[in-house]
Amino acid sequence: MRFFIWLAALALALLAFAASPAAADPPSGTLGITLDPIVGGIHDSFNDMIHLPPIPVPLIEGSFRFSNFELVGYGLPPTIAIPYTDAIQGSVALRLTILDTTFRVWDPSGRFGIGAGETIYNQTTHYATAEPPATSGGERQYSRIAGAHYEVVARFPFRAGTLETSLRYAPVLLGTQVTTYEDGTPSAFDPERGQQIDGDIRYVHHVGRHMDAVLGVRYVNFTAAYDIPSHPLSDRNAAVLPAFGYLWRF
Repeated sequence: MRFFIWLAALALALLAFAASPAAADPPSGTLGITLDPIVGGIHDSFNDMIHLPPIPVPLIEGSFRFSNFELVGYGLPPTIAIPYTDAIQGSVALRLTILDTTFRVWDPSGRFGIGAGETIYNQTTHYATAEPPATSGGERQYSRIAGAHYEVVARFPFRAGTLETSLRYAPVLLGTQVTTYEDGTPSAFDPERGQQIDGDIRYVHHVGRHMDAVLGVRYVNFTAAYDIPSHPLSDRNAAVLPAFGYLWRF
């Protein structure tokens, strides 16, 4: 299925290139950072739910555009340990890394496009109190989950900048959760299968010859389950993230 979607995107890319004006705009790009504080975030594991604090998530983002094609990406570098308290396992420290890239194809007007890309999450969580089969000490869970996503996007001129909105869907994210125990209990390996839907709207405003200010809001809903017959929930995250920051245009 993924092969046919990528094939359709390639066919549209060739059509867009053929329909593009002869005198296309020169290549351009952006690079910058936005802060995306979590508002009303919910983290739900297989046996507990917590409300996340309003943590300002720093995302490094960039783009490169040539003719009707655009490559965009953003990432969250390895974070400091984010502390919170779990009702069952006590003190928790969470580290998260994100890498997300998308190849977009725009119509000749440059206002509507489709995209396809890859989403990767790396998460490490340390629990002060381990669960069975461990009998004492804490535990550490490491999870890496990744998969393709597909996108529709629109961009319109607005005042001294642009208004952009996009909707994405990642139907299948696959990974493995590895749990290690401080008391020496053998590690556990649990396959995971997830999906994610997210959408955002943002206004990019020119504030200088080579600088843009970004103001927007994003909604993310990610769900993963253990890939076993009963499919118990392993992780669910839902949050609204306002975004503001700056981009350098080149």
